[in-house]
Amino acid sequence: MNIVFCNGVMPPEMDWETREIYMGGWKYWLQFMSEKQHDIIMQIPMFPHAHALLMKYDEWEKIMDFQDINENTILIGHSAGGGFVLKYIATHPELKIKQAILVAPWIDASHEQPNGFYNGFKLNNDIVNQTKDGIDMLISSNDMIDIKNSTDKIEKEIPNIRVHKFENRGHFTDSQLPEILDIIKY
Repeated sequence: MNIVFCNGVMPPEMDWETREIYMGGWKYWLQFMSEKQHDIIMQIPMFPHAHALLMKYDEWEKIMDFQDINENTILIGHSAGGGFVLKYIATHPELKIKQAILVAPWIDASHEQPNGFYNGFKLNNDIVNQTKDGIDMLISSNDMIDIKNSTDKIEKEIPNIRVHKFENRGHFTDSQLPEILDIIKY
């Protein structure tokens, strides 16, 4: 088994110094915990254009195609990376994975991303059927409105998704996310 982690990107108003915290500081903690507790390798590919207005799906897809993804793979995406995981699964119907976990996923529900990163795919239960252990989505009561719009749309259009609601966790930017250890189907 392995895990592939897809990080998010910086929103237009963010500066470089706060980028790493915003993009899921807990990913390195999760990588350590997965290896220490379960002897599972977690890949963290670096995607180009770490800014929301510059992302291009075909570039991210090329990077993802080089990862070791199979029926024993868990895909985890934070923010824009969560939306990317959904689109990647949906646009690769031949793909079968173990589980997908979306942490505060963004799918650009208000169509602000100029390159159309999330255009060209449909949200439906077929995506869940490509997984052995389903899709989980973590959402926070006080996340940004763009994230809330995205998670509302995902929850509405993929009724078989498991939603885990948290209070006051913002955009899940803490250095640890211990609850995810109980959600991952190791």
